[in-house]
Amino acid sequence: MDKMQIEKNKSKFSKKFYIGIVLIISSLIIGKITQAVFFFYYTDVFLRKLSIVVYVLSWPPFLLGIAWAGMEYADKYNRFFTFKYYKNKIRSRKK
Repeated sequence: MDKMQIEKNKSKFSKKFYIGIVLIISSLIIGKITQAVFFFYYTDVFLRKLSIVVYVLSWPPFLLGIAWAGMEYADKYNRFFTFKYYKNKIRSRKK
């Protein structure tokens, strides 16, 4: 039972990871909305410029989200892409 709880706790990510995911998704949504405003109101100069500014401002949270979520995800699952991991796994099953 304890081993199952340990495995369950190992699969959880930190709050920083989940905040990064939220930043990525919200940035993509904001970016798509500003693209739509840019194309639907193409004749309105103010809305066109405003949509460009908001679109550019949506990139830093996107990049921050990728950095936070991506690094943690890569660190957690990078071991599965090494030969040593599978070699040790096979050895542990033989015993």
